[in-house]
Amino acid sequence: MKKKWKALTAVCCAAVLTLSLTACSGSSGSNTGSDSSAGTTAAGTTGEEVSASSGRTDLNIHIGDAFSTVDPHNLSLNADMMLSRQIYEPLYWLNDSAEEVPMLATEYSVSEDGLTWTFKLRDGVTFQNGEAMKASDVVYSYERCFDNAYMQEKVEAIDSVTAPDDSTVEIHLKYQFSPLMEKIASIGIISEKFAEENKDTQGILGFNACGTGAYSMAEAVPDVSVTLEAYPGYWGGEPSIKTLHFELITDDTTSITAFEAGELDVMGVPSANWEEIVSNDAFATSARPSNHVVYLIFNTETDPFNNKELRQAVAYAVNRQDIIDVAADGLASPATSLATSYMFGYTDDHMTYEYDPEKAKELLAQAGYPDGLDIGSIKTLGGSYFEKVVQVVQAELAEVGITCTIESMDGNSLVNDCITGNFTMADMGQNLSLDYDFLKTYFNEEYIDGLNMARYSDSTIQDLFEKGASTTDKEERLAIYKEIEDLTQEVCTYVPLYNLQTTTAWNKDLNYTPSITGVLYKDFSWK
Repeated sequence: MKKKWKALTAVCCAAVLTLSLTACSGSSGSNTGSDSSAGTTAAGTTGEEVSASSGRTDLNIHIGDAFSTVDPHNLSLNADMMLSRQIYEPLYWLNDSAEEVPMLATEYSVSEDGLTWTFKLRDGVTFQNGEAMKASDVVYSYERCFDNAYMQEKVEAIDSVTAPDDSTVEIHLKYQFSPLMEKIASIGIISEKFAEENKDTQGILGFNACGTGAYSMAEAVPDVSVTLEAYPGYWGGEPSIKTLHFELITDDTTSITAFEAGELDVMGVPSANWEEIVSNDAFATSARPSNHVVYLIFNTETDPFNNKELRQAVAYAVNRQDIIDVAADGLASPATSLATSYMFGYTDDHMTYEYDPEKAKELLAQAGYPDGLDIGSIKTLGGSYFEKVVQVVQAELAEVGITCTIESMDGNSLVNDCITGNFTMADMGQNLSLDYDFLKTYFNEEYIDGLNMARYSDSTIQDLFEKGASTTDKEERLAIYKEIEDLTQEVCTYVPLYNLQTTTAWNKDLNYTPSITGVLYKDFSWK
């Protein structure tokens, strides 16, 4: 069932995955709970000023990705998503434990048939232009997401959104959909009046921003810097930190130098610099598993990887720990599944492909290649830790009789080739959501020419994903996702390699907590 927005979805997926790649494209790779990984020196701030942090009301934050918009419904870049999160808010938020946190709605109920979700809006919420938020603004925000490829996966189960009165919103579903709250957490609410007056000819807001969040837009210089200021009328109380200043630094050495000089207060630390930063008493640090997975992809539509036994041979031939040691400086955890432990539906009870060169050789013979074969090139992101990944893979495949070359590419070209099927084998990485339902984008037919880069589909797997999303009983959902896991592991269209660790550091005088779902700077303060 091909979607009418499928072509646009491919473009949007390219943008999202390119930034998932480039966000981690330093010499070693790190992932930060603040959704940023580096930044340039903060204008007008010196190390002496930072060391005397008592009484400070500003925060200087490192951004390692480019940024281009804060429009909450047209985001594709990691940095843009993090910035937008400070300005716009959803009805409900999910924290790192996937617990529901009321934001613009205070309560909700679900109809007996599971098809109507009714939300009561919070009293006294205003947009940053001072106008009251109404239910009609919520309806407008959701309708803006329909037929929008950026938001396709978030709203595809929603039939309509209505407002019985100014403080009530009803979301009407096409079918029962258990992961709805996780999708709602990604949909920021905007002012209908402001959006209609400030959108461009394509309906996009760019850096014209008016949300309900704790911070409003003060200044934006695309791809250079963004400054946000605390909104005095914020419903949750004006935050302690009054100014957030984000600047772009793409070079690891420059960003580490700025951080150590006190010109930056928070950053995701490249793994190559981790020991150096941890040993510095000026900083607080945190290293923990992330929701990011690095994996190999096979193009299952073409020779030779339309052969399952060959795919499985490759999976047995690679040593994940070797890859982690070289590509992540040891700061990662081996992954045997695309799912991570943060996801509802994750299980470690599944078929795995442990490092076993002899098993790989047996499967290679079963696949029809007893003397080995040349698989052509493995495509990867040049100058990144992804390139280091395939260097290890290339060497280990050679040990079992599989030869190949490495084709290093820029991010846009790589993702475009993988989306359109112009590859044989590649590696990539992605930040995942908190519900197993998201993995349908890797396996379902409608996501071919999108996130389903393996270009594999199976009606049984597709039906199970639909059943899992429409089942309300949690234990039944877990059983369904276990069945999907068994099937997808066996067909081996992807080879999960490792989960990056979140390696974050910050000024020790800052009350700060990293997050896998995305930090809200309103919750932090100077000691």
